[in-house]
Amino acid sequence: MKSIGETVKTIRKIKGYTQSEVYSGIMSRSFGHRFESGENDISATKLFQILDNLSISADEFRFIQNNYQQYTYQAVLQTLMAAYDSHDLQIMGKIIGDYKNSPELNLRSVSAIGEILLETYHSKTFRVTSDIQVLWDQLFLAKAWTIQEIKIAEILLPIAVSLDRQAMIPTIVARYEENCQRYISETSDPFRISDQLAEVDLTLIQIYLNLKDYARARGLRSKVMALKPAFLTWQGRFTQQLVILIWHLYFGSEDEAAKISDALTGIESLYSPVIDHNIFAIIKIRQKLAKQYRSGHSA
Repeated sequence: MKSIGETVKTIRKIKGYTQSEVYSGIMSRSFGHRFESGENDISATKLFQILDNLSISADEFRFIQNNYQQYTYQAVLQTLMAAYDSHDLQIMGKIIGDYKNSPELNLRSVSAIGEILLETYHSKTFRVTSDIQVLWDQLFLAKAWTIQEIKIAEILLPIAVSLDRQAMIPTIVARYEENCQRYISETSDPFRISDQLAEVDLTLIQIYLNLKDYARARGLRSKVMALKPAFLTWQGRFTQQLVILIWHLYFGSEDEAAKISDALTGIESLYSPVIDHNIFAIIKIRQKLAKQYRSGHSA
């Protein structure tokens, strides 16, 4: 792997910038030469100033430094989630097995997440293994969550159910939202955290319905509707509409539910083979269970 200075030099030359344009006010010309040759190192403050001058994020810089490759944790987690969406249980099982005994904690966490997803694919609860318990403890002991932790913290909800700690769900949700709000302002959501909030709402409404806590499930519509569409990616808007669809199936207009269902499945059906099987699976099971709920709660 190239040094930080060598990577900066590569990017600087690609952009056609001179050393003076990039390093002015940050380091001398002689120091800059040694820095780009890998002889000198710099402070994080100076590196961020240089990245600003290069108009590049720290994440993109690390991606380029790693020879235009994701770091292992990011790549494995992304592969796991793609396999889950496509219901490729063989790939999920391989990831779980490959990283279960990894010396790196974050990779063992991915394996634990895979175990949870694989188990909940077949049932609503699962056996909490030692690795899953470590993941639970890791997130609860952290005073604040990073964006990477926010992306996986949703997994605390099904763990709580399997540990028979359903009473902790409001606490988990409150902490999740508190951490998310650190990254969202009234005018911007630079890290697309609103997508994560929509995903949590989707998990939450299904958990409440499984627990037959219909009052809390009913109350989620206003919460998910409060997410600003402008802050959501298309995936986030899709997830938001899926929550609203489920809500209408149980508590609202069945005609509106059918309208949203047709729209969402129509979009997914544009792709062949289908990319996200979970959408169809969620809609199918919720349509069935909602009919049972309505028949038992009709006036």
